[in-house]
Amino acid sequence: MKSTFFTILTLLALNVHADNNKEEAPLTIGFGSENQPYTMMDKQMIRAEGHEKHFGIEYSIIKQATILMHYEIKPKAIPPRELKKSIKKFRGIDIISGVTRSRKDKLYYSNPILEIAYIAVSKNNLNAGINSISNLSGFNVIARTGSYATIKDGYGKLYHPKKGSHKHKYKEYDSNIKMHADFWKAGSEAVLITTKESFNHFRMLLAGTHDTNEDVTINEIFPTKTRLYVAFKNKQIRKEFNEALEDLKFEGTYSRIFDHYNHEKNPDFHRPNHNEIIRQLKTNP
Repeated sequence: MKSTFFTILTLLALNVHADNNKEEAPLTIGFGSENQPYTMMDKQMIRAEGHEKHFGIEYSIIKQATILMHYEIKPKAIPPRELKKSIKKFRGIDIISGVTRSRKDKLYYSNPILEIAYIAVSKNNLNAGINSISNLSGFNVIARTGSYATIKDGYGKLYHPKKGSHKHKYKEYDSNIKMHADFWKAGSEAVLITTKESFNHFRMLLAGTHDTNEDVTINEIFPTKTRLYVAFKNKQIRKEFNEALEDLKFEGTYSRIFDHYNHEKNPDFHRPNHNEIIRQLKTNP
Protein backbone atom coordinates (compact mmCIF):
# COMPACT_ATOMS: atom_id res chain seq x y z
CA MET A 1 0.00 0.00 0.00
CA LYS A 2 2.82 2.36 0.96
CA SER A 3 4.61 1.55 -2.31
CA THR A 4 1.47 2.38 -4.31
CA PHE A 5 1.08 5.68 -2.45
CA PHE A 6 4.64 6.79 -3.25
CA THR A 7 4.21 5.71 -6.87
CA ILE A 8 1.17 7.97 -7.20
CA LEU A 9 3.06 10.90 -5.63
CA THR A 10 5.96 10.34 -8.03
CA LEU A 11 3.66 10.31 -11.06
CA LEU A 12 1.93 13.49 -9.90
CA ALA A 13 5.29 15.21 -9.43
CA LEU A 14 6.41 14.16 -12.89
CA ASN A 15 3.18 15.49 -14.42
CA VAL A 16 3.60 18.85 -12.68
CA HIS A 17 7.21 19.03 -13.85
CA ALA A 18 6.13 18.23 -17.41
CA ASP A 19 3.39 20.88 -17.33
CA ASN A 20 5.82 23.52 -16.08
CA ASN A 21 8.31 22.75 -18.83
CA LYS A 22 6.10 22.09 -21.82
CA GLU A 23 6.34 24.51 -24.69
CA GLU A 24 3.20 26.53 -25.24
CA ALA A 25 1.77 26.53 -28.75
CA PRO A 26 2.47 29.82 -30.57
CA LEU A 27 -0.27 32.42 -30.37
CA THR A 28 -1.60 33.44 -33.77
CA ILE A 29 -2.27 37.18 -33.66
CA GLY A 30 -4.14 39.17 -36.27
CA PHE A 31 -2.82 42.68 -36.93
CA GLY A 32 -4.50 45.32 -39.08
CA SER A 33 -2.67 45.48 -42.40
CA GLU A 34 -1.23 48.61 -44.01
CA ASN A 35 -1.40 50.63 -40.81
CA GLN A 36 2.15 51.96 -40.66
CA PRO A 37 3.99 52.72 -38.42
CA TYR A 38 1.82 50.72 -35.98
CA THR A 39 2.02 47.56 -38.08
CA MET A 40 4.72 47.25 -40.75
CA MET A 41 4.69 43.75 -42.19
CA ASP A 42 5.29 44.68 -45.81
CA LYS A 43 8.51 45.73 -47.55
CA GLN A 44 8.12 49.51 -47.58
CA MET A 45 11.13 49.83 -45.29
CA ILE A 46 14.69 48.58 -45.58
CA ARG A 47 15.41 47.67 -41.99
CA ALA A 48 18.84 47.85 -40.42
CA GLU A 49 20.65 44.60 -39.67
CA GLY A 50 19.24 43.01 -36.55
CA HIS A 51 15.89 44.78 -36.97
CA GLU A 52 14.46 42.67 -39.78
CA LYS A 53 11.47 41.56 -37.71
CA HIS A 54 10.63 44.90 -36.14
CA PHE A 55 7.15 45.12 -37.58
CA GLY A 56 5.82 48.34 -36.08
CA ILE A 57 4.88 50.02 -32.80
CA GLU A 58 1.83 47.88 -32.11
CA TYR A 59 3.59 44.66 -33.07
CA SER A 60 6.61 45.44 -30.90
CA ILE A 61 4.48 46.17 -27.83
CA ILE A 62 2.75 42.82 -28.16
CA LYS A 63 5.97 40.99 -29.00
CA GLN A 64 7.71 42.31 -25.89
CA ALA A 65 4.70 41.47 -23.72
CA THR A 66 4.50 37.90 -25.00
CA ILE A 67 8.23 37.43 -24.39
CA LEU A 68 7.54 38.19 -20.73
CA MET A 69 4.66 35.69 -20.90
CA HIS A 70 6.96 33.02 -22.44
CA TYR A 71 4.87 32.69 -25.59
CA GLU A 72 5.93 32.66 -29.21
CA ILE A 73 3.68 34.51 -31.64
CA LYS A 74 2.68 34.05 -35.27
CA PRO A 75 1.65 37.42 -36.75
CA LYS A 76 -0.97 37.51 -39.47
CA ALA A 77 -1.81 40.65 -41.46
CA ILE A 78 -5.58 41.09 -41.83
CA PRO A 79 -7.53 44.00 -43.38
CA PRO A 80 -8.68 46.20 -40.47
CA ARG A 81 -12.38 45.83 -41.24
CA GLU A 82 -11.99 42.02 -41.09
CA LEU A 83 -10.19 41.76 -37.74
CA LYS A 84 -13.16 41.01 -35.51
CA LYS A 85 -14.73 38.75 -38.11
CA SER A 86 -11.49 36.75 -38.30
CA ILE A 87 -11.30 35.87 -34.60
CA LYS A 88 -14.95 34.85 -34.55
CA LYS A 89 -14.88 32.90 -37.80
CA PHE A 90 -11.48 31.19 -37.84
CA ARG A 91 -10.35 28.83 -35.11
CA GLY A 92 -6.70 29.48 -35.96
CA ILE A 93 -6.80 33.13 -34.80
CA ASP A 94 -6.20 33.38 -31.04
CA ILE A 95 -5.87 37.14 -30.64
CA ILE A 96 -6.52 40.31 -32.62
CA SER A 97 -4.84 43.64 -32.02
CA GLY A 98 -5.65 47.29 -32.55
CA VAL A 99 -9.43 47.07 -32.15
CA THR A 100 -11.99 49.11 -30.26
CA ARG A 101 -13.75 47.57 -27.30
CA SER A 102 -17.27 46.17 -27.52
CA ARG A 103 -19.65 44.65 -24.99
CA LYS A 104 -21.65 42.89 -27.68
CA ASP A 105 -19.15 40.14 -28.50
CA LYS A 106 -17.74 37.37 -26.32
CA LEU A 107 -14.11 38.42 -26.47
CA TYR A 108 -11.84 39.34 -23.56
CA TYR A 109 -10.26 42.77 -23.98
CA SER A 110 -6.91 43.89 -22.64
CA ASN A 111 -6.12 47.21 -21.07
CA PRO A 112 -5.50 49.81 -23.81
CA ILE A 113 -2.29 49.18 -25.74
CA LEU A 114 -2.49 52.47 -27.65
CA GLU A 115 -4.15 55.81 -27.03
CA ILE A 116 -4.19 57.54 -30.38
CA ALA A 117 -4.59 61.28 -30.83
CA TYR A 118 -5.91 62.11 -34.29
CA ILE A 119 -4.97 65.30 -36.10
CA ALA A 120 -6.30 67.19 -39.12
CA VAL A 121 -3.54 68.19 -41.56
CA SER A 122 -4.00 70.80 -44.27
CA LYS A 123 -1.59 72.41 -46.71
CA ASN A 124 -0.93 76.05 -45.89
CA ASN A 125 -1.94 77.24 -49.36
CA LEU A 126 -5.45 76.04 -48.56
CA ASN A 127 -5.79 78.64 -45.79
CA ALA A 128 -8.16 76.25 -44.08
CA GLY A 129 -8.21 77.79 -40.61
CA ILE A 130 -9.54 74.58 -39.08
CA ASN A 131 -10.04 74.98 -35.34
CA SER A 132 -12.90 72.56 -34.67
CA ILE A 133 -14.39 69.36 -36.03
CA SER A 134 -17.34 71.28 -37.44
CA ASN A 135 -14.91 73.33 -39.57
CA LEU A 136 -14.08 70.18 -41.54
CA SER A 137 -17.46 70.34 -43.24
CA GLY A 138 -16.21 72.91 -45.75
CA PHE A 139 -13.47 70.66 -47.13
CA ASN A 140 -12.87 67.33 -48.80
CA VAL A 141 -11.67 65.02 -46.03
CA ILE A 142 -9.68 61.78 -46.33
CA ALA A 143 -9.10 59.25 -43.56
CA ARG A 144 -8.22 55.66 -42.76
CA THR A 145 -10.87 52.92 -43.06
CA GLY A 146 -13.16 52.85 -40.03
CA SER A 147 -12.25 56.34 -38.81
CA TYR A 148 -15.89 57.44 -38.90
CA ALA A 149 -16.60 54.83 -36.20
CA THR A 150 -13.48 55.12 -34.03
CA ILE A 151 -13.09 58.91 -33.85
CA LYS A 152 -15.43 60.46 -31.30
CA ASP A 153 -16.66 64.01 -30.62
CA GLY A 154 -19.29 64.11 -33.36
CA TYR A 155 -17.02 63.09 -36.24
CA GLY A 156 -19.36 60.24 -37.18
CA LYS A 157 -22.30 62.63 -37.54
CA LEU A 158 -20.47 64.25 -40.42
CA TYR A 159 -18.96 61.18 -42.07
CA HIS A 160 -20.98 58.06 -41.32
CA PRO A 161 -21.18 56.26 -44.71
CA LYS A 162 -24.99 56.06 -44.56
CA LYS A 163 -26.16 58.81 -42.22
CA GLY A 164 -23.34 61.35 -42.32
CA SER A 165 -24.35 64.88 -43.27
CA HIS A 166 -21.14 65.37 -45.31
CA LYS A 167 -20.41 61.82 -46.47
CA HIS A 168 -20.28 63.09 -50.08
CA LYS A 169 -17.11 65.04 -49.22
CA TYR A 170 -15.40 62.18 -47.45
CA LYS A 171 -13.23 59.23 -48.48
CA GLU A 172 -11.72 56.41 -46.43
CA TYR A 173 -8.74 54.30 -47.50
CA ASP A 174 -7.72 50.73 -46.76
CA SER A 175 -4.18 51.65 -47.83
CA ASN A 176 -2.36 54.08 -45.55
CA ILE A 177 0.36 54.77 -48.10
CA LYS A 178 -2.17 55.58 -50.82
CA MET A 179 -4.06 57.95 -48.51
CA HIS A 180 -0.94 59.90 -47.61
CA ALA A 181 0.25 59.89 -51.23
CA ASP A 182 -3.05 61.43 -52.33
CA PHE A 183 -2.66 64.14 -49.71
CA TRP A 184 0.82 65.03 -51.04
CA LYS A 185 -0.21 65.08 -54.70
CA ALA A 186 0.37 68.41 -56.39
CA GLY A 187 -2.83 70.44 -56.30
CA SER A 188 -4.52 68.30 -53.66
CA GLU A 189 -6.89 70.28 -51.43
CA ALA A 190 -7.86 67.41 -49.17
CA VAL A 191 -7.70 67.64 -45.40
CA LEU A 192 -5.97 64.56 -44.01
CA ILE A 193 -7.17 62.88 -40.81
CA THR A 194 -4.33 60.82 -39.37
CA THR A 195 -2.02 60.57 -36.36
CA LYS A 196 1.28 62.35 -35.77
CA GLU A 197 3.14 59.04 -35.91
CA SER A 198 1.61 58.11 -39.26
CA PHE A 199 1.99 61.58 -40.72
CA ASN A 200 5.69 61.83 -39.83
CA HIS A 201 6.32 58.28 -41.03
CA PHE A 202 4.79 58.78 -44.47
CA ARG A 203 6.18 62.28 -44.92
CA MET A 204 9.61 60.69 -44.72
CA LEU A 205 8.65 57.56 -46.66
CA LEU A 206 7.16 59.43 -49.64
CA ALA A 207 9.86 62.09 -49.94
CA GLY A 208 11.39 60.26 -52.91
CA THR A 209 8.16 60.18 -54.94
CA HIS A 210 6.27 63.30 -53.78
CA ASP A 211 7.05 66.84 -52.70
CA THR A 212 6.58 66.42 -48.96
CA ASN A 213 8.33 69.69 -48.12
CA GLU A 214 5.20 71.78 -48.58
CA ASP A 215 4.27 73.74 -45.48
CA VAL A 216 1.34 72.27 -43.60
CA THR A 217 -0.77 73.12 -40.58
CA ILE A 218 -1.42 70.43 -38.01
CA ASN A 219 -4.73 71.00 -36.27
CA GLU A 220 -5.30 69.20 -32.97
CA ILE A 221 -9.08 69.42 -33.03
CA PHE A 222 -10.04 66.04 -31.59
CA PRO A 223 -10.32 66.28 -27.80
CA THR A 224 -10.90 62.58 -27.18
CA LYS A 225 -8.12 60.08 -27.76
CA THR A 226 -9.03 56.76 -29.37
CA ARG A 227 -8.17 53.75 -27.25
CA LEU A 228 -7.19 50.54 -29.01
CA TYR A 229 -7.16 47.12 -27.39
CA VAL A 230 -6.06 43.53 -27.86
CA ALA A 231 -8.94 41.03 -27.93
CA PHE A 232 -8.50 37.45 -26.72
CA LYS A 233 -10.46 34.23 -26.87
CA ASN A 234 -8.81 33.06 -23.65
CA LYS A 235 -9.45 34.95 -20.40
CA GLN A 236 -6.32 33.68 -18.63
CA ILE A 237 -4.03 34.73 -21.47
CA ARG A 238 -5.68 38.17 -21.38
CA LYS A 239 -4.85 38.39 -17.66
CA GLU A 240 -1.21 37.45 -18.27
CA PHE A 241 -0.98 39.98 -21.10
CA ASN A 242 -2.30 42.83 -18.94
CA GLU A 243 0.31 42.04 -16.30
CA ALA A 244 3.08 41.98 -18.92
CA LEU A 245 1.86 45.25 -20.45
CA GLU A 246 1.99 46.90 -17.03
CA ASP A 247 5.57 45.66 -16.61
CA LEU A 248 6.57 47.11 -20.00
CA LYS A 249 5.28 50.52 -18.98
CA PHE A 250 6.89 50.35 -15.54
CA GLU A 251 10.29 49.37 -16.97
CA GLY A 252 10.21 52.05 -19.70
CA THR A 253 10.18 49.54 -22.56
CA TYR A 254 6.81 50.81 -23.76
CA SER A 255 8.04 54.38 -24.32
CA ARG A 256 11.32 53.17 -25.85
CA ILE A 257 9.35 51.31 -28.52
CA PHE A 258 7.86 54.61 -29.71
CA ASP A 259 11.35 56.15 -29.78
CA HIS A 260 12.63 53.23 -31.85
CA TYR A 261 10.15 53.96 -34.65
CA ASN A 262 10.76 57.72 -34.54
CA HIS A 263 12.59 58.64 -37.75
CA GLU A 264 14.37 61.62 -36.22
CA LYS A 265 15.78 59.47 -33.42
CA ASN A 266 16.54 56.40 -35.57
CA PRO A 267 17.05 57.54 -39.18
CA ASP A 268 19.13 54.50 -40.15
CA PHE A 269 16.33 52.11 -39.23
CA HIS A 270 13.81 53.97 -41.40
CA ARG A 271 15.17 53.75 -44.94
CA PRO A 272 12.50 53.77 -47.64
CA ASN A 273 12.44 50.94 -50.15
CA HIS A 274 11.64 53.15 -53.14
CA ASN A 275 11.02 50.33 -55.62
CA GLU A 276 8.48 48.73 -53.30
CA ILE A 277 6.81 52.08 -52.59
CA ILE A 278 6.37 52.75 -56.31
CA ARG A 279 4.99 49.23 -56.80
CA GLN A 280 2.46 49.64 -53.99
CA LEU A 281 1.30 53.01 -55.27
CA LYS A 282 0.70 51.46 -58.69
CA THR A 283 -1.30 48.57 -57.22
CA ASN A 284 -3.44 50.91 -55.09
CA PRO A 285 -4.71 53.34 -57.74
